[in-house]
Amino acid sequence: MADLIHSREYRQLRETLKAQWRGRNAPCALCGQADIQYDGVKNEPDSFELDHKISRKRCLAMGKPQLILDPGNCQPSHVRCNRSKQHGDGPVKIGETTEEW
Repeated sequence: MADLIHSREYRQLRETLKAQWRGRNAPCALCGQADIQYDGVKNEPDSFELDHKISRKRCLAMGKPQLILDPGNCQPSHVRCNRSKQHGDGPVKIGETTEEW
């Protein structure tokens, strides 16, 4: 199961989600900037990379490899943002505040 990201199913999921996000110019889920280069050169800092809200490593450690292929566990990101996050689950979002700060 560790080789799941090299499967046809994973590649299809990635391309389907990428097309949806490209169509609405979805921003990076990690930094919030809407300048993802969806058709950029692979591994370039501003290019698209599929991010997992719960990291692939953690999914496997929890015994839930199916989460790797769950669209609800995926979000768009820049290569640089995703790589700086590494194997963590990213920033915790607290939601909207009740007051202007």
